[in-house]
Amino acid sequence: MKLEFILFGFGILFCLGGIGYLAAEYVKYLSEVGRLVSLLLVVAMFAFLGRYFEGLRW
Repeated sequence: MKLEFILFGFGILFCLGGIGYLAAEYVKYLSEVGRLVSLLLVVAMFAFLGRYFEGLRW
């Protein structure tokens, strides 16, 4: 059971790393307003996920 959680955690980290890389490449082509909006969207997404996992008591 612990091995499944470890592998699940690695999968999440790799997905976040891939998303971060793609976002960093894409941000080069955005204007300043676009960068601000995308940053706020990312912060909102992580806030939502934090509340979701907090609700699961994880």
